[in-house]
Amino acid sequence: MRSRLLDPGRIEELLALPSIDALIQALGNTPYAHEIQEAQSLSTDPLQIVDKAVARNFYLTTTRILSFADGKARALIELVLMRWDLTNIRIILRAKHTGRRDEEILVSLIPAGRLNEPALKEVVAQPDVSGVIGALGGMNHPLAVALAEGLRDYLETKDLLSLELRLDRYYAAYAMRIASGRGHDEEVVRRFLQDEVDATNVKTAVKLQRVEGLSRDEKLRFFIPGSRVTENAFLAMTDPQTADRGLQAIRLQGFPVKSFQDDRAAMERELETALLRAQVAQYLQDPLGIDVVIGYLAMKYNEVVNLRLIARSKALGIPRDRVRKEMAVV
Repeated sequence: MRSRLLDPGRIEELLALPSIDALIQALGNTPYAHEIQEAQSLSTDPLQIVDKAVARNFYLTTTRILSFADGKARALIELVLMRWDLTNIRIILRAKHTGRRDEEILVSLIPAGRLNEPALKEVVAQPDVSGVIGALGGMNHPLAVALAEGLRDYLETKDLLSLELRLDRYYAAYAMRIASGRGHDEEVVRRFLQDEVDATNVKTAVKLQRVEGLSRDEKLRFFIPGSRVTENAFLAMTDPQTADRGLQAIRLQGFPVKSFQDDRAAMERELETALLRAQVAQYLQDPLGIDVVIGYLAMKYNEVVNLRLIARSKALGIPRDRVRKEMAVV
């Protein structure tokens, strides 16, 4: 399966193409050919064709990987894939909160976990946040529990951030519980999850540096337990005067970002790229463990994201050099 990934040279060739139509034609000569043909039969919008094709290809890839395993191994792979469920649910909640159209929402989603294409369409078809939570509950999705518990507060306050924080905390606790155990695979998955929570806490702390007047308890409201980032390190990173001290504390435990940057977007890209490379590096670890699954999924997802970036650059006329800076090549 790894041999079917597009190498950096091929990605560069696609980036150099003159138009999105040329990109679609070129993808017809890659492992995405079948999905491109399917997407062309459903839409005439070039950007939607690429989005649908690469998302469909990624979903079929994840279902194939799941078919390789059963028992505890399958449960751990499903747990890794749930990170895409978490992302998709967050996108849908924000979109329903702000009143975006269903068509806009669907093209932003990448099915991978329990929420396959039909399930995502059903959830997106709900009229509001309450409907979304109800649909997820009807599917017995594990993350629906946290959302149901927070629904009343949301309806009273319309505070979507509190609902998202509840969701993130529940996912971290649920995932750590499922990945408990002393086996190699459980340890690898816990480290994978801790890296994700670390990154979320650091990005949140950086955002809080720009918010004045928050008390200690108000800041800790945004903190997600379960990672290498302690409460003290998190609080230190929320203050520009002590941020480097907080970062140093978690760097000693292997956190990949070396220093804070004035450009928050650039720092987040650096962080995401570092995490991506750490996940890809798992591919070269235990060939009989979940390491190879995590590494391969990271490479495949990176390819999907890069192809979507290239498609948007062609559709919107964004210069090649600017797009290249946004892409991660591993």
